[in-house]
Amino acid sequence: MSGEKEQWFGPGETARRVGVTTKALRVYEREGLVIPHRAESRWRLYGPAQIGRLHQIIVLRDLGLPLKSIKKLVGDHSRLRGIPRLQRETLESQQDKIRRAIALIDVALCQIDEGRDLSLDELAILTKETLVQQPTDKKKFLARFEALIAEQDPTGQASRTFDEIRKEYDGDAHKAALRALMEEASRLKEAGDVNSEAAKEFVRRVRSRTAGIRRSSPQAEQELIRDAYTKTLAEAQARSEALWFDPEVLEFFRQVAHGMRERGELD
Repeated sequence: MSGEKEQWFGPGETARRVGVTTKALRVYEREGLVIPHRAESRWRLYGPAQIGRLHQIIVLRDLGLPLKSIKKLVGDHSRLRGIPRLQRETLESQQDKIRRAIALIDVALCQIDEGRDLSLDELAILTKETLVQQPTDKKKFLARFEALIAEQDPTGQASRTFDEIRKEYDGDAHKAALRALMEEASRLKEAGDVNSEAAKEFVRRVRSRTAGIRRSSPQAEQELIRDAYTKTLAEAQARSEALWFDPEVLEFFRQVAHGMRERGELD
């Protein structure tokens, strides 16, 4: 801890400065991503090197990388040089979208100023192209989901269960089956009847498929994963992020399952 200009901070102040939780700091330490200095009192302290590493981790997390991939990257300085370039490309793509949106709005305003109404097609294009959202693809959402599970479970068991769930649906055949399930779920949700036999049968089939995972996982662990999903979804929705799935479909079947349990039709 030499050097007069160096500043060292405890976990709380460090978390506040870099915009993460103290739980996240403990997860990063446990994963060997950031190792704080230990004072004589055994208090954890974070200096310039640790905070610099935290900034790298936060950038990579924001780009959607899971902790395992980040661990490999931060140990390879040559690969880390590409991070600012990747950030720049991401920002430039957003900048291009904003420029196109502004140009479309200017054209629409000129048309309105000239007393001409916008056609339905023009309104549809304007709405679609000028809706500025932070896109959240599957990898980015799952990376946040995975990180939140790890932050809430210091034992790491819930993270291992989540890995098993992901493996269960890995591979082209499983992905195709999952897409078919989601399409069927969407149709049932559009019908809107939470008490329909078709909706209840769908719940039974899904539960039968995941029975092995549920039997091998403690209830507290399953609840932790569900809670992490709820928080990840709430975070994405609070930022008006686009999602690759419809959360209302999952909520519909949560209501179906809840009703079945109340009627004793589901354990």
